[in-house]
Amino acid sequence: MSLLAELATTDLVNLVALLAIVFVGMPHGAMDGALAIHLGWTKRRSNALGFLLLYIGLATTIVGLWLLAPIVGFLIFLAISLFHFGRGDIVPRAKQHNVAEVLMRGGLVLSGISLFHRSEVDAIFEVLIGSETAVVWLFLQGMGIVTMLLIPFVIVAKTGNERKNIVLEILALILTFALAPPLLGFAIYFCGIHSVRHFKHMGHRLKSTLEKIQITRTTVVFSLVTWAAGLIALTYRSSSVGIEPALLQVIFIGLAALTVPHMLLVDGMTRDQPKSTI
Repeated sequence: MSLLAELATTDLVNLVALLAIVFVGMPHGAMDGALAIHLGWTKRRSNALGFLLLYIGLATTIVGLWLLAPIVGFLIFLAISLFHFGRGDIVPRAKQHNVAEVLMRGGLVLSGISLFHRSEVDAIFEVLIGSETAVVWLFLQGMGIVTMLLIPFVIVAKTGNERKNIVLEILALILTFALAPPLLGFAIYFCGIHSVRHFKHMGHRLKSTLEKIQITRTTVVFSLVTWAAGLIALTYRSSSVGIEPALLQVIFIGLAALTVPHMLLVDGMTRDQPKSTI
């Protein structure tokens, strides 16, 4: 059976969610190339090559770690995703009670999706890391408790429209995560909230040094390379485990691999750069 024919047999909701993550959500990380140009890291070919090799090397290391120690790799992915989602979703970027809000926002996404749909999510976890998922659930349950304790603290710390906006956002996310299947709920958040905010913030940040066409061209090139690598991995993996498990593995292991260098670049190495107020 061809890859396209196998895709046609996949659950439609899950397929739409996974394709949205790949083609709408993941390109926000492809703006890292434009950010490197903005920071002047590609003025010399040697520097550009060094940036690419370091980026690819970090991503490859995460893939290797996941394959050798899937539970450890997955827990690292959850931890960095919690921080990255939480920090990236704060509006405006520079806020008091930053740590509390980072943990609350990131925890709401990870624990909310997982704990509302434990049986479905556990089946996904088994595809990704095998049947030993108990330690992952301990982490998520702990984050669920922390998130619930932090929600009122973060709300009280806000004033005026910021308080109203964050209350509405929290309620909307809880409702979405409770009602939507887990992959669809994550896709709605990842594509419609996190990626949109990142595109806006990066667009505002890069426009001082780059033309829109440069940003678009670099983002498209990085996206195409990522999709091509993913397609090769999917073709290879689906022949042994089937299309839907292969999709889950390729997308989420790939997401983990790309999130580490992306987070280090956006949240670490350039964190002291001027922040947007978007």
